[in-house]
Amino acid sequence: MQIASSQLTTEVAHTDLNMHSMKLWAQYPDLAAFPGSLILNDKRTKDNAYPSSSLTPEQLKHEEPDLSDAACQGGARLYKPEGYAYPESAVRFFLQQAEQNGASVLYEHPVQSLETGTSSPHITGVVTPGKTLHADVVVVAAALGIPELTKPLGLLVPLTAKPCTVTVITKPLKPILKRIVVNDTIFIVQRRDGDVMISLYAGDDRPEEATEAVSKQVIQAAAVLVPELAEAQTQQVTAGLMPYPVDAHPIVGFTKEWPNLYVAVMHSGATLAPLMGKLVSEEIVNKQEQDLLAPYRLQRDFADLSHTY
Repeated sequence: MQIASSQLTTEVAHTDLNMHSMKLWAQYPDLAAFPGSLILNDKRTKDNAYPSSSLTPEQLKHEEPDLSDAACQGGARLYKPEGYAYPESAVRFFLQQAEQNGASVLYEHPVQSLETGTSSPHITGVVTPGKTLHADVVVVAAALGIPELTKPLGLLVPLTAKPCTVTVITKPLKPILKRIVVNDTIFIVQRRDGDVMISLYAGDDRPEEATEAVSKQVIQAAAVLVPELAEAQTQQVTAGLMPYPVDAHPIVGFTKEWPNLYVAVMHSGATLAPLMGKLVSEEIVNKQEQDLLAPYRLQRDFADLSHTY
């Protein structure tokens, strides 16, 4: 980065984080791809910090011939730098890297609470059903599970959730889309092996059941934009809630009240993962505060606390 975050507004700094992290993802071509995204009917003005170009309905149809006429009606904005990751492959890869560097990964150890010291505000360990894991530093990165762990400590982490997202991965299809296609409620991308990933905001604050019937509804919603998807077959379906800080920006850093407790939660967690991994490890392991994270501390003023967990 050529500009320290203290010189940027929070909005521009967040865009800067996203752009830089996408460049880091490009170092892992087996885990991510960058076909660019088309935001349908996007009327936002051009943002010089986030390169894009406007497409007319005719240009959009030429760019993606398999889009329906209705999908093309409002044109689109093309964001060429954007891409997608293979989340399951990425998680496996980075866990393996961590283990090779000496980390121990414990599965089936649900965290019940955080253990505190008696003489000073200090987290001494993580309580699980089998045992307490003692630690010098505790990182809480449990998404919507964070408030349950921090409330007993007197810490409010102001999170809400995006509407329930149902994601369907289809069985491989012939090539139908070159780019990611997005509108207000749905995200569609055909990945390198031909399968199509469709994510639909279900419009509820409770997770849907990931059933075959739900997957068919998601596919039919996608087929309104891409008719070739109408007969697609489901390979996998999942559903869940995404954490969303109330001001839409990451919450990252050590807490003032508990100096050895580090909180990390954000929207666009997958996009920001490579950069956040580097910055957070510098702060925790090398004890070097990162200027790029300065706007995102828990101690900042939040615009709206009316829908927090």
